[in-house]
Amino acid sequence: MNQPSVQLSLPWIPADFGRVVVLSPHMDDAILSCGGLLDLLLKDMDCLTVTVCTADPANVSRENPPHGIALPSERRNEEIAALNALGCKLLQLDLLDAIYRRHSLTGDLLYPAMDSIWSMPAADDDRHFQTLRSRLKPLCGPVGNRPTLIVSPMGIGHHVDHILCTQAALSVAGSTDEILLYEDFPYVVDQGVHVGVADNAERAMKRLGVTGVERFEQEADTLRKMHWISFYGSQIDSIFGSDQNVKPLLMKNSKNGNTVERFWKIRKN
Repeated sequence: MNQPSVQLSLPWIPADFGRVVVLSPHMDDAILSCGGLLDLLLKDMDCLTVTVCTADPANVSRENPPHGIALPSERRNEEIAALNALGCKLLQLDLLDAIYRRHSLTGDLLYPAMDSIWSMPAADDDRHFQTLRSRLKPLCGPVGNRPTLIVSPMGIGHHVDHILCTQAALSVAGSTDEILLYEDFPYVVDQGVHVGVADNAERAMKRLGVTGVERFEQEADTLRKMHWISFYGSQIDSIFGSDQNVKPLLMKNSKNGNTVERFWKIRKN
């Protein structure tokens, strides 16, 4: 599966697609993994970021959130500010994050510990998948007679919400020609040191039942990307460790002094 890298060019996308929908499992994934691509595409195309897990859990204290993760009510405003700074339209779907979802019969948490979210979807998580699928279907349809390009996570790092997001995307797309998978940041450079598990593109695509056909690289201005990331104040320490680590982690994927985002054209196995 060692495919040659090629430079992603704007002419390639507008020639085929009416608009771009970037799927963001959580309220930072689009900026972290696709901010540079969106910045480029927004000059010529209609782009929409769709964020999946934005709902507030019931009966949870703001002062003592599960696993110490800031509640969606705080993170939603961070994402709105970041996407406004980028200039991209945003839709937050109001579904629950994996750490809040529960068994339909017992009421027990489906993923009770942080370690349990680095997994394949639980059997009783099909309700989330079906709801997500039904919400995405009208958003990912054609614009006039031109298809929508869906940009969705590969699931590198093995986060269950990333896997479910792309499983739903694959189920609503007209064909894999209408999907690009993005290499999930920071998982692709962190390799299980702080978040997720050690993983790579080949394993991630195998879990999804797809094969990489071609890889595209997009350079992103590092300072601009750092500016968008700065709006996610509640997430900086958990993702990067500190403000001082943002640039070094971004530059683990770099070219010509810019951070690099990577995307894959795929086919189903």
